[in-house]
Amino acid sequence: IPSYNHAKFIGKALKSVLNQTYKNWEAIVIDNHSTDQTKQILDNYTDPRIKYFKINNNGIIAKSRNLGIKKATGEWIAFLDSDDWWTEDKLEICFNNINKNIDFIYHDLEIINNQSNSFFKGKKYKGRALNKPILLDLLIGGIAEGNAIGNSSVIVRKNLLTKIGGISENINLVASEDYNTWLRIAQITDKFKYLKKRLGYYLIHNASA
Repeated sequence: IPSYNHAKFIGKALKSVLNQTYKNWEAIVIDNHSTDQTKQILDNYTDPRIKYFKINNNGIIAKSRNLGIKKATGEWIAFLDSDDWWTEDKLEICFNNINKNIDFIYHDLEIINNQSNSFFKGKKYKGRALNKPILLDLLIGGIAEGNAIGNSSVIVRKNLLTKIGGISENINLVASEDYNTWLRIAQITDKFKYLKKRLGYYLIHNASA
C-alpha cells in the first residue's frame, strides 16, 4: 500500500485488509513522508501483520511499490492503493482460485466517483476478461478500452515481479507504470485469470493520479 498525504483514505484501505476472511496476510504500507495525519492514523493500527516503512520516492510511486515488494515475505503480492479498498472476501476468493496453472489473478473493481466532472462518470466497473495471447489483448484492447486490469485487483506471484526487474521507475511512466508491468509480465506468462466479481472499490477523486 503506497501512500502520500492520504490520511483521509488510508484508514478505510487498512480496515478492508483487517476485515478479510482470509487471515494469512501481511500489509506493507510505504509512506512517502506524508505531511498530513497519515502517521497518526497508522499508529492506531497495532496488528503485527501491518508493517510501515518510509521512502522518498520523488513523485515516482513505482519506487514505493518496489520497496513494498522487496519487503514482502509472501509468495504472492496483492496491490492496494491507499485510496481504494477491498470487499472482505477478496483474498479468500482469490486464493481459492490459485493453482499451478495460475500466475496472475485480477477482478472487477467498482468505480466510486467523487468528481463532478470526470471521464469515468457513468462507468461503474473496471475490469474485463482478456483473451490469449494476453499480451496481444492488453495491447490491442488497451487502445480501445484502456487498461483492463485495475491495480488494486491484482494478486501476482512475487517471483514474476522479480523476473521482470520490478515495476519500472521511469518518470515518463508515472500513472501508467501498472499497465507497463502487466505488459511485461504477459511477455513471460499467459497464466492470467479474471474473476468476474466485484471484490474491491476504485475511488476517483480530485487528487487521483
